[in-house]
Amino acid sequence: MRSPDFAHALETYCGAMVQPPEVAWPTDKVFAQKLRYLVAFVLIGNDARWRHSRGEAPTLAALQRAAPASARQIAGFISALRHGGYVIATRGSGDRRALHLRPSMGLLQEIARSPLAFLEASERLAPPSRPLADRLRAEADPLSDWLGRSHDRFHAEDILFAPFPGIVRFTEHDCGYPVLSAAFAAHYAALLGRTPPIRLSYGALAERFRVSRQHIGNIFVEAERHGCFTVSHGGRDISISPAFAREFETWAAGQMAHYRLLAEEQVL
Repeated sequence: MRSPDFAHALETYCGAMVQPPEVAWPTDKVFAQKLRYLVAFVLIGNDARWRHSRGEAPTLAALQRAAPASARQIAGFISALRHGGYVIATRGSGDRRALHLRPSMGLLQEIARSPLAFLEASERLAPPSRPLADRLRAEADPLSDWLGRSHDRFHAEDILFAPFPGIVRFTEHDCGYPVLSAAFAAHYAALLGRTPPIRLSYGALAERFRVSRQHIGNIFVEAERHGCFTVSHGGRDISISPAFAREFETWAAGQMAHYRLLAEEQVL
């Protein structure tokens, strides 16, 4: 956080988080919401542990026992992910009735989007002896193992979400975290004298994230009510409270450290 390039690294991270998806699926709306993200995160962790003989078979029942949602919610979400090609179901070798749920490369890439962007930000601040993010994103199993080990750490102790209630509040809304990323992208762009990657108008954000203008307005109203930030009419300027900026930067530094350490343990 004391690095003179920290603001630039965060500007780059936030810019990466607001880039449009390459697929037709509304991935921002589907995965950028805490409950659905965590269900997918747990699914990846279950599969990674099972592949390394450290856990039970990654079935729907196992996921329903471990993920923080109702059994009905999880079943419906997994059905949608299978239909979209994000989850692959295969018959178990020991029990042909059991379906093993495996993440596709598409799901891994969506869940790893923020972790990889944080890892790349850390590589800009402290270049490693060999590339980390590029090597992890190249193949499904290494990427899955990296995310799975992150889930193991999260399961042992929640250092990723619990200490940051202000950040988590945004993740509880559809596209809340991408909208937050857009807000901070504009904030850091202004500090560095650059043009933000997306204007903070209701229309521009609604079009980019495929939600209603009212939904964007509700997120902004809640952000102002909780003392996080305010956006001027038309999205031309943003004012972020020092306390919330500190929370975001502490969150970001912790994410960089967490995923960097896991990557170095795995890749180096």
